[in-house]
Amino acid sequence: MTPLLPFQLLLVVGLLSPLIPGSHKEFFLKYILEPPPCKLAPVNCNQFCTLQEDCPKELQCCSAYCGIVCTLNKF
Repeated sequence: MTPLLPFQLLLVVGLLSPLIPGSHKEFFLKYILEPPPCKLAPVNCNQFCTLQEDCPKELQCCSAYCGIVCTLNKF
């Protein structure tokens, strides 16, 4: 591997990143950190979560109209 190859890759990534719509922070917050939307409306909005580990096994952490809650997220 030549010493210039890493710099060439950084240059290509740097030139292509402005062509991607939106910012990297926006993408990270929306698709990585935010849980998926709830399939059904939650029965009660009193058990909030930030990660899946905050919920009991039978419940899933998802985003609903009242915030990010633990709910039974099955049809």
